[in-house]
Amino acid sequence: MRVLIVGGSEEYVGAVYLAALAAFRAGAESVIVMTPEKVAWALNALSPDLVTRKLPGKRLGLKHREAIMHQLKTADVLLIGNGTGTAHGTQTLMRALMRWQGLKVVDADALKALKGNAVSHAILTPNAGEWKLLTEKNDVETLVKKDIVILKKGARPALITSLGTKHIPRPDPGLTKAGTGDVLAGLCAGYLARGLDLAAATERAAATSSHAARLLAQKRSHGFHYLASDLLGKIKRPRTTRKRG
Repeated sequence: MRVLIVGGSEEYVGAVYLAALAAFRAGAESVIVMTPEKVAWALNALSPDLVTRKLPGKRLGLKHREAIMHQLKTADVLLIGNGTGTAHGTQTLMRALMRWQGLKVVDADALKALKGNAVSHAILTPNAGEWKLLTEKNDVETLVKKDIVILKKGARPALITSLGTKHIPRPDPGLTKAGTGDVLAGLCAGYLARGLDLAAATERAAATSSHAARLLAQKRSHGFHYLASDLLGKIKRPRTTRKRG
């Protein structure tokens, strides 16, 4: 029931904020964010619900690996990549964390670091650009054999598993906005923490995000002009339907 989020940078404070609150909304009992210290203080100011571990420096890097691995001893699910940026040292850290054998959600800038199929037991959530990079540096057939579920986002979203490809309902147009992917990743992590298996957590996260978007779009005051943070207020605590065996 415990989620650890490793992400953020001084340029992208909002990404980990959205992901962390979404994980809570999905039902995680504990969410800890490990992020550069100035980002952590900003998160604490934005929400009293967030617990942070303040890492020295302006950006995440390999020097933080030991502290993160120590914190992972108390985590059930790891979410990485939201707002980290693509500095060389940060990408090296992301690759190191993907080798952790626990349940993971790999999103955003962490997907850009993945190469050689060096990840397992994870949900990957690429948008169109990240999908292109993912397929250039990795083999999808090999990935899904390693207990990987891929949620390919875009106009024709698909759930890719070892059982094949399943197309899922087209999302609301508003879900292309910045930050909505961070909400989706947080939902995936939260549902995993509640005990759903990788595929079930991914499908539930996509459905929850789409439902919240439809509720907002139905309001004349929002239409397609809602923000990623607006989605959080429309997410209800779910019922768990399919748990890991």
